[in-house]
Amino acid sequence: MEFLEKRGIGYCGLACVLCSVEDCPGCKINIAGGGDCSSGKCAAEKDIDGCYACPDYETCAEDMPHGKRSRAFNRYAREFGLESLAGRLRMNFENGVVYHAPEGFQGDYDKLETEEEIYRLLRYGRNELEIRPLTPNLLEDYLDFFDNVAFADHPEWVQCYCMHFHHQSKWDDEPHRSNRDRVIEHINAGAVQGYLAYSDGKVAGWCNANDKKNYAALKHNVKPEIWEANKGKKVKSVVCFLVAPEMRGKGIATKLLERACADAQADGYDFIEGYPPAGACDMYAAHHGTVKLFEKFGFAIYKQIGNDCIMRKYLRG
Repeated sequence: MEFLEKRGIGYCGLACVLCSVEDCPGCKINIAGGGDCSSGKCAAEKDIDGCYACPDYETCAEDMPHGKRSRAFNRYAREFGLESLAGRLRMNFENGVVYHAPEGFQGDYDKLETEEEIYRLLRYGRNELEIRPLTPNLLEDYLDFFDNVAFADHPEWVQCYCMHFHHQSKWDDEPHRSNRDRVIEHINAGAVQGYLAYSDGKVAGWCNANDKKNYAALKHNVKPEIWEANKGKKVKSVVCFLVAPEMRGKGIATKLLERACADAQADGYDFIEGYPPAGACDMYAAHHGTVKLFEKFGFAIYKQIGNDCIMRKYLRG
């Protein structure tokens, strides 16, 4: 089976991108050509991308959008968008989650008994991660990750503690304090924010995400070139990702960014930004994320500055 991106997601929420019917061009093309799916016709007439966007979804009498698989997929689309749904389906497909089994239409999603179980498989994949916002209660977990895990294969970076974007020039003239001491102070004050990813009860990854104004290194008087069209806007910045060496390549950064985007939208941000390198880079230079990672969630390059770029995802019209 292939992932056929051009087919898209059906109006009812099902994954035309993974359908095993070989000669089908996809639900939306079928409907545009006069297909007779009633739920698809309804969505097309309402000029919406799918049933997930319909204000009458919960009271709708159509069957197709309300099967447990469709409901789980529509829920995900409402929370994260249609592009993110396609991205999650692709990631699960590439990690061996079967949508349509070779012997029929029943796949891994259909084997689950409830909508919630299907949603969790869709969102987290087979190896479920728990994403938790950083709070002072998680300080010891944060410190253990940076003390013992994050830089196990790069010990020369062990003093980082993800404080670079919080560095203030006045600190250069003050008696030396370690980044570890400073991050303890900042976390307890709520100044360092972001997300910890837990696998089997242990921290496996970290994403530094905060209101753009809260990063000393990004302030207008320090980097005026990154503040275009920001006046009067509420902007979330995602500045760093770290994943435990043995957990890399498992989609952890993707899941961290997914959560950051969802929370930024829920919190009323106008847009969310990332600052990855503009070209190809190895994993050790990708701690700001990569263009490809941000593109998965609908970010686009807004501006390139030297070897870096500003990527932006608009969250409100």
